[in-house]
This record gives sequence, structure tokens and C-alpha cells, in this order.
Amino acid sequence: MPLTLLADALPPAEAAALQSAPQYFQWLHSWLPAPFFHTQAFLVFFAAVFALYWALPRRWPMLRIYLLVVASFHFYAAWSYDLAFLVTGTTLADYLFGRAMAATKRDRWRFAVMIASVTMNLGVLCYFKYRGFFLNELFDGLTRLGYDPGYQKLNPLALFIPFGISFYTFEAISYAVDVYRRKIPAETSLPRFLLFILFFPHLVAGPIVRAGDFLRQTRRPKRWNWVRAQVGVQLFLMGVFKKLAIADRMALFCDPVIADPDKYGTGTCWLAVLAYAVRIYCDFSGYSDMALGLAHLLGYKLTNNFAMPYLSANVTEFWRRWHISLSTWLRDYVFIPLGGSRGGRWATHRNLMLTMVLGGLWHGAAWGYVLWGVAHGLLLVLHKQFKDWCEPRPRVSAVLESYPGTALRVFVTFLAVSLCWVLFQPDLSKALDLYRHLFSLHRGLPLPLPNKSLWVLAGFVLACHLLVRSGAWDRIHARLPAPVLGTGYAVCLCAAMVLAPDTGTTFIYFQF
Repeated sequence: MPLTLLADALPPAEAAALQSAPQYFQWLHSWLPAPFFHTQAFLVFFAAVFALYWALPRRWPMLRIYLLVVASFHFYAAWSYDLAFLVTGTTLADYLFGRAMAATKRDRWRFAVMIASVTMNLGVLCYFKYRGFFLNELFDGLTRLGYDPGYQKLNPLALFIPFGISFYTFEAISYAVDVYRRKIPAETSLPRFLLFILFFPHLVAGPIVRAGDFLRQTRRPKRWNWVRAQVGVQLFLMGVFKKLAIADRMALFCDPVIADPDKYGTGTCWLAVLAYAVRIYCDFSGYSDMALGLAHLLGYKLTNNFAMPYLSANVTEFWRRWHISLSTWLRDYVFIPLGGSRGGRWATHRNLMLTMVLGGLWHGAAWGYVLWGVAHGLLLVLHKQFKDWCEPRPRVSAVLESYPGTALRVFVTFLAVSLCWVLFQPDLSKALDLYRHLFSLHRGLPLPLPNKSLWVLAGFVLACHLLVRSGAWDRIHARLPAPVLGTGYAVCLCAAMVLAPDTGTTFIYFQF
């Protein structure tokens, strides 16, 4: 059954590190081989943590926090014990940096400590995530100029990159900046701060949480609540359905085409782009739903990361609805510090471009991700220019805001976003090949599976978007009796297990 699927074979770097790991961590890996929420091994792990967590007396809140910290460390150490110690060590350093900022009132010293914290976190991120990219680019550049680089080109598979390093690095940076700005006080409790970074539902793929939101929750008494538990289970089951029944199935349509566009015809390539857009959304939002559900079951609330993004009428609205924790982070810690919209039109456009390029680079150390950020920056600039052009033309604005005009804007936005997703991969040459097949007529193979099932899944996702966006789902959900809801979610789980492919795929955003 699909829920027994674990991970694909470990990459060479991870496999070599595992062989040299202490016996305890090798045993831990054999029991919990990958940090994936939709596996039986993880469900057993979570059930044990969940039962012990709520069995502890409520008058011992710190004991519950210690339990979650230990469980979170083991969750990450099951994949890589040395990187679990690394993230724990950098978290301890961030805690000490925060205490150091709280210990002095001199702004110059506070600024220096904040810079030290940000530099440390960015240094670790760049070393693990970007060293291969920059060294290989330097190697290619020196070779073209006829110089001997003095080292061999690095194999990307041989590089050991921690899961989720970009997510918890951004959390640590936001904490240091917020403490320096005196938006939040420095955390005095080390266990609570460790939980803020290590909390396993959001550790490896977000959402990016803010210290002010999460640390406040660690001090609230945790009481069992059946309604909250119901919400948590519902979110988890919806996430499992999105991942197994839709995202993994869409991968069967798009992955072969993206891997080798030359084999397929133009129409097939367009269908693969549609499948890839649906896959990315259901894969990442499915993980986010599972993360939110698990957090609710433990008495915590994480940031909602998606709000029907594919119904956005423009790209600016899309970024308010897509990966909300990242887009708001980039707004607050990159766009606004650069000057935001305060310096006039061209300064605003420059700041948008820089922010989106950094956002693209955050996603991956490859030119495809950088160009993806550039493309979205250009779309944001074009939208602002078009919006300014429409302001003195009320008739044009009225047409665009009508129902047909809104439908057209939604379609154009979805098309633009989907075409940008082609760049969202480490191999830029494959993306360029796919663009070439999209915009010139080619004959080739059809999709690996019947087109009808692709349209059914895409239509199902669209119908769900429309139901939620219109408010109809809230009204229906409120009127359904509990047995009907329970049966519906049970059917949802069974459908996920039946429709999921025999070979599962890892979460796309785990690499970030």
C-alpha cells in the first residue's frame, strides 16, 4: 500500500555518512528512515510522541517541551545525526546571540551581535547549499579562460545538504532581527528556543514561523480539545490526499516529459506544464496541511501557507496567496529594508527584482531557480506598470473587474505562473528544451497515461478551489453531521491509498 512507501534510496553522500554513524543512529535510521509524514514509520513515531505528550500532567508544561525537543532531534537525526547536531549547535548559538543583545542597551553592540548571528546562519546556509554551485561556476569560468582551477568539478550528488536548511535559517535570521529591533524580547528559556527551531512538523519544509508567534504559544497551557484534534486530523488527511492521490499521480504525467522533452509532442508538453503546476501546488500545500494538522494535535498553531493561489487575478495577488510564510518573510526582511515602495517607481521596481531574485536563489543553487525569480520579478513589475496605466482609465478597469474580465485575468495569471514553473528545476537545459517544444510544433509521444485522468485531477483541484473561494465549502461543512464528515475523511484516506502510484516521490520542497 502507498502508506508503506518510505524514501527513495539515499544519495551517495547521505549513504556514506550513515555507514560511519554510531550504531544507535544507524538503528534509528532503520526504524525511521526518512522525515516523510505519509509513511507508516512516521505515523508510529508520531503516535508514540502524541500519546506520551498528552499523558504527561498539565502541571509539568516544561516536561512536554523537553519531550518535543528530544522527539524533534531524533526525527532529524534518523536521517542525519551529524546534521541534527549541527542545527542544534547553531540554534544554541542563536540563543546566546539573542541573550547577548538583551544584555546590552548600546545599539552599536546590539547591531554587531545581530550581524554576527545573521552572518553565522547565512555562512552555514551558503556552505552547505551554494558551495557546489559557486565552485562549479568558478571551475567552468576558469577553464574557459584557459586557467587550471586546481580542483575537480564537484558532483552535486556527493554534496551533503541538510533537509530544510533554508527554512530554519530564515527563522533564525528573523529572530535575530526582531530582537535587535526590539519587536520581541530575547528568549530566556533554552528549551523553548530549541523547540522554536527544531519543532518537527515545520523543521524540514516549513512553514516559516516567526519567533513572536511560536514562542508565545510555548507559554500557553496546553489542554486537550476535541475540536482542535478534529481539525488537526482533517488537515492531515487532506494533506495526505493531496500528496498521494494528486501530486504523486501528476508526477507520472509531468516527470517523464520534463526529464526528456525531445521525446514528446507540443501538445503533450503543454499538458505536462499543467500537470507540473498542479503537482507543485498539491505537493507543497499537502505537506503544509499535514504540518499544520500535526501541530494542532500537539496544541500548536502554525502559519497557513496557501489561500487558493491559482484563483489569483494577478501575480501580486498570487504572491499573497502562495507560500505565504516565505512571501511575507521576503517582504518584511528584504523588500522593506531595501526601501520598499518609498523611493519612487524605479526604486520600487529595483527592490522587487532584487527581492524575487533572492527568493529564487533561496529555492536552489541553480540558474533555473535564479531565472524563475527573475521571471516573477518581471511579472510583478509589469503588473504594477499595467495597474498604473489602468488607474486613469475607469472603463478599462470596469471591464477587467467584471466576471468575464476576472476570469480572463485568472487564466492569464495561471498561464504565466505555470510557464514560470518550467524554470523551477535544477537543470536549466531541460527547461529551455521544454520551452522550445512549447512554442514550436513538434511531433512525439503522447502522455505516459491517458489524458482523461489528467483532466479529471486538474478539474477536481479547480472545483475545490472554487468551492473554498466562494465560501460554499464552509457552509456545506457546517451542516454535515459528524458521521458523514467522518465517513468522508475515511473515504479520502482510502482514495489516497488506492490512487497513489506504486512508487512514491519525495516532497519537492524538502530540498530547500
